[in-house]
Amino acid sequence: MGDLASPVLKATCAIAKAWQGRVIALVGVSQIAPVAQAWDYYPAGVYESMRDYALATTQRMAEAADLCLRDEGVPYDIRLSEDYWSTPAEIATAHARYADLTVLGMGDSETETRHRVFAAVAAGAGRPVLSVQASTPATVGFGHAVVAWKASKESARALSDALPWLGRMATVDLLTVEEASSKANPLDALLSNHLDRHGVRTRWVRRSAAHASAGAEIVHHAAESRADLIVAGAYSHSRLVEQVLGGTTRHLLSNAPCPVLFAH
Repeated sequence: MGDLASPVLKATCAIAKAWQGRVIALVGVSQIAPVAQAWDYYPAGVYESMRDYALATTQRMAEAADLCLRDEGVPYDIRLSEDYWSTPAEIATAHARYADLTVLGMGDSETETRHRVFAAVAAGAGRPVLSVQASTPATVGFGHAVVAWKASKESARALSDALPWLGRMATVDLLTVEEASSKANPLDALLSNHLDRHGVRTRWVRRSAAHASAGAEIVHHAAESRADLIVAGAYSHSRLVEQVLGGTTRHLLSNAPCPVLFAH
């Protein structure tokens, strides 16, 4: 943790400026503790040495984060995690519960680790998560949004969390990706009326998943319409002690042309 890639930093600060918010940069080191019985076989002082190393590394990361943020023109805090014996996913989830929004960077490196952190935060924090690609523009726009809609609790939660964003957008597409055998949901018209009462004017866009996955169709439409934001439910299922992402969610995390606001 502590990776403040430029696109993530710029997007986070732009959001804070738009809503007069505050940026909290979480930095920390994870050193997963072995089972308690194993400490009996470690040389004397190993525990203290590992803790001192983690503390020193976290402090250096905090100083680097401060250098990145001090010229961005937004109020900020650097939060140092001392929970060295938890996983990055556990640390991020615990802190995400005390913020309005968590911004996570996605890139080509450490993809599986980033996805595990995202899955844990999305499923366990009870807060929306914004994923930002390394190729994301430095500014966050409020021109056009694409809502990837399906009649599910995840989509409904994401839409509700996104209302402050959608109210600022000039145009909003409600995108459904339909299987060959699926039929249009007669209740979809209620969604347009609901958003209209919130001052959000929308249009429906329907695409077929006959020749490509739902994730690919969402990415294609977002790129084609030059979307500034995608809104989507985060889908996952539990496997042993971790969350496993659904195919559409994973595809959006890796391929979205703009930031994606997820909720679980």
